[in-house]
Amino acid sequence: MAVYAMADLHLALDNPEKTMEAFGDSWKDYMSRIKENSAVVGADDLYLMPGDLSWAMYFENAKKDFSFIDSLPGKKIIIRGNHDYWWGTTAKMQKQFAEHGYDTVRVLRNSAFVSEEAVITGTRLWKRLEDDGVKAEDIKIHNREVERTRLCLQSLKDADPEHRLPHIMMFHYPPLGRNGERTDVSGLIEESGLVDICLYGHLHGRAHSQIKEGEIGGVKYFCVAADYLKFKPLRVL
Repeated sequence: MAVYAMADLHLALDNPEKTMEAFGDSWKDYMSRIKENSAVVGADDLYLMPGDLSWAMYFENAKKDFSFIDSLPGKKIIIRGNHDYWWGTTAKMQKQFAEHGYDTVRVLRNSAFVSEEAVITGTRLWKRLEDDGVKAEDIKIHNREVERTRLCLQSLKDADPEHRLPHIMMFHYPPLGRNGERTDVSGLIEESGLVDICLYGHLHGRAHSQIKEGEIGGVKYFCVAADYLKFKPLRVL
């Protein structure tokens, strides 16, 4: 079994006016490219999706998008992105997935998923405090996500206390600074010694210049934003 990842699918099968094709040629036919390129994922592989999956505002309007995700190969593990407005409670979403037969999709929130190959956890994060236009409400959300990061790290420790398997942590927002600087979040990850691989998305277009990858503080970082990957899932394990 292998582990693949790709964030920022930004599906709009029920919302054609929201298609990402409006952002230029790099997004042309992106949904069909996601479908075609996902063929590299095996039926028994894990397919990690760190947020921004559907433009739908409500789950009822995301059914076509989740039918699309469910039809992709592999077992999909998803976390929330900043544009996933359809997101509800974990219990409610898992119930909705079951009712509609989306059997290959699992929600991950402040907890750990254990497979034969790895232990996976994740949370959304929020704006970096160094970003432009950060307001008091953003700081409040950021601090809440820091606490959720702590919960995720504890879930890794509880699930695999002897660290026998690789540990993968997913974020939607980048946990590193614009130039790869240590942040309160990346500091927690590194100091814990619990994370081997860290995945994030969110950065598109010109923001690709902010992408930092490779081993930093003993953790391997990968950006898996769909347009950065040319809409081909990255094998991370």
